[in-house]
Amino acid sequence: MYLQTESYHEPEISMSSTEMLGVEVIQAAKSGKRLEIIFHRGIALSLTQKIMNIYLEKIFKAKQGNLITSVDDFGVYLHFFSLDLDNILIIIYVDKKGSIVDKCTKMYILYKKIYESIKTNNSFAEILKLCKRAIKIK
Repeated sequence: MYLQTESYHEPEISMSSTEMLGVEVIQAAKSGKRLEIIFHRGIALSLTQKIMNIYLEKIFKAKQGNLITSVDDFGVYLHFFSLDLDNILIIIYVDKKGSIVDKCTKMYILYKKIYESIKTNNSFAEILKLCKRAIKIK
């Protein structure tokens, strides 16, 4: 028999700002015909288009998850999840190829906070503030 003497609490990890080359938060219609940029810093729109052209179909099929890859000379980390039956939220983080993996924990924490904000119906203005505090563009 197992006896639990202490309750488990997930460790707190600091949400201090993380430096990277860019971050973008996008809401995409599953039809693929509408991409709404909610937050955009440091990523060229041409890179966003390239990432979406390559990975949007995979993101829609998976509905929720993450992906670490490289596009051109950049390391790219994608977090995505379904908002409802018709929309998916995609968070794109871009940094130097070798350094994107080192920042995954902090990026996951930001994703989790954005996800919680959306699920509690916080405004996009609140999400913008959260992103601006969490990410410092190099």
